[in-house]
Amino acid sequence: MSAEALQVAKVYRQLLRAVKKHVAKEDRARHFKEYVTEEFRNYSKLSDPSSIQQKIKLAHNYTFLLNSVHHHQELLFSIQHCCG
Repeated sequence: MSAEALQVAKVYRQLLRAVKKHVAKEDRARHFKEYVTEEFRNYSKLSDPSSIQQKIKLAHNYTFLLNSVHHHQELLFSIQHCCG
């Protein structure tokens, strides 16, 4: 497996973990996981390395966003609970 393929697999796993952890456990989460899976399948059809890297960066940034929003939400709830 190439280094690029390993990078794609790592980002894919991280994004699915973030979706599983932070997206509501409803049909919405299932649909979102299906969307992520379909997008990564489409990555395999790309041949331009810069396009692939751009898509990988997008997925990485979205994972970071999901995790960050959840973290900030937890901070707000803890402050509200502590000082509210």
